[in-house]
Amino acid sequence: MKKIYTIAASLLLGIATVQSQNIIDIVDADLAAGQTYNWTKNNVYVLDGVVYLEDGGLLNIEAGTVIKFTPRAEVGNPSALVICRGAKINANGNAQEPIIFTAEIDDMLDPSDLGPTDNALWGGIVLLGKAYTIKNGSTEVNIEGIPTTEPRGIYGMPAGTNIDNDNSGVLRYISIRHGGRLIATGSELNGLSLGAVGNGTTLEYIDIYANSDDGIEFFGGTVNLKYASVAFTEDDCYDWDESWSGKGQFWFSIQREDIADCGWECDGGTPDDATPASNPTVFNGTHIGSGPAAGASNPVAWLLRAGTKGYVANSIVTEMKGKGIEVQDKQSNTSDAYAQLLAGSLIIKNNLFYNIGSTTVIDGTSNGIIRITANADDATAAALISHLTTNQNQISNPAIYGISRNQDGLLDPRPSGTGAAYATSLDTYPAGDPFFTTVNYKGAFSTSSTELWLSGWSSLAKNGHLVNVTGINEYNNVLNALMLYPNPAQGNVNLAYESTKNVLVQIINTQGQVVKTLNNKPSTGTPQTVNVADLSKGLYFISFSDGAQQFSKKLIIE
Repeated sequence: MKKIYTIAASLLLGIATVQSQNIIDIVDADLAAGQTYNWTKNNVYVLDGVVYLEDGGLLNIEAGTVIKFTPRAEVGNPSALVICRGAKINANGNAQEPIIFTAEIDDMLDPSDLGPTDNALWGGIVLLGKAYTIKNGSTEVNIEGIPTTEPRGIYGMPAGTNIDNDNSGVLRYISIRHGGRLIATGSELNGLSLGAVGNGTTLEYIDIYANSDDGIEFFGGTVNLKYASVAFTEDDCYDWDESWSGKGQFWFSIQREDIADCGWECDGGTPDDATPASNPTVFNGTHIGSGPAAGASNPVAWLLRAGTKGYVANSIVTEMKGKGIEVQDKQSNTSDAYAQLLAGSLIIKNNLFYNIGSTTVIDGTSNGIIRITANADDATAAALISHLTTNQNQISNPAIYGISRNQDGLLDPRPSGTGAAYATSLDTYPAGDPFFTTVNYKGAFSTSSTELWLSGWSSLAKNGHLVNVTGINEYNNVLNALMLYPNPAQGNVNLAYESTKNVLVQIINTQGQVVKTLNNKPSTGTPQTVNVADLSKGLYFISFSDGAQQFSKKLIIE
């Protein structure tokens, strides 16, 4: 039953002035079919158990609203929100006021309170629609993580009645944090589960943080996804299956060092190689794995299997302990993903792979990016190697500014304007398709600090992972196109800036001592490689000063 009580908002959300705020408890019985509900930012909503918004229901959530979920029992009935077939959610946040779904114990004040390893504290968000899907021959399916005895967990429609432009509403500037609790033994909820969701639905600026299962999973449907971030899941970052045929652009993912599965797990159908297969089009992904020296298994960044079709282009894969890509090649199988590749139905074009184990070549050897399927028809993956080479996939450095999995403000997933993300050839974007934004770089981000679309609102920003681009913007009044990479650095660091003034560049240790002076002159932006191998490992600051203004940027030397 719904209960309402009041606390000081400043204690919960860090608001400067004390004001009263209602805490509203919600259980399943509080939402009814065919009704409209308005959740507003002056309240915090605490959901207990699985709460279903049923057919005909409409849930409007105001920008800036916080929705929390109780932990419940470890197995059986975690707290979650399910938008059923025929219902809609209108959660339209913005960069200044995102809508946050998180655990009840998240105090929203201390960034160190809950971090990348705090997961499975509640269930997840589930959207169910009426578009096409198929699983084991059925076009009506029970969503993973909800008991099959629950009819409100069904998605899809009887064959021939599917609605590909079905509209489940809007999710924009949404942050989903610390979910993935078990709902049954061996069955967890994804951060965001999409069951046969139609392309009338809007999914933009979606942020998943520290989920125990997959970050975002498509179970069939036609829905499109633009501007998405999945950070520190224990399973896959993105997953598609059951004939998903939507579009994607600007997908970011970063994985933990201690536990991680695939970056993208791309399935055609269930059972394997069922028809029709998934057939999405995805441009501009950036995937940062667990790191070549990580303790995680981190087997492969892109696993394309179970007969998936699709088109993947202009993306970046880096920092993998395992391999960069596997296109599953099952022995004596004419409909697996490898067969789709040979038929031209699976296309992988103009992507970058870098720092993947000991990778130096596009092949399946110990130092290659390809993981070869056991008992494959093509035991050397020769056709895949030829495909990747012919379609201008390369092993080359995108020069990402800063890779860090800690809450230290050093994650900067933007690529250098002089690196391979800009310097290598791009695939042409689908002509006349308004979904895709034509850009001149590979990966999910441009080099511009004003276009780092995770800034300010995302969990990576709020929890102290992301670089503070506000300071960079301010300093660009003095130095344009400031670049510092790689960060953390090993041996060498590259820096570049543009200025017509004399600029003093110094490396300063945490005791305030200048340990290296680099420049005292104007610069045209040409990168300068600086040897830092003589400096001890640890935190430093690179100081830039033109005599009137000064700016310091963190540098970690490993």
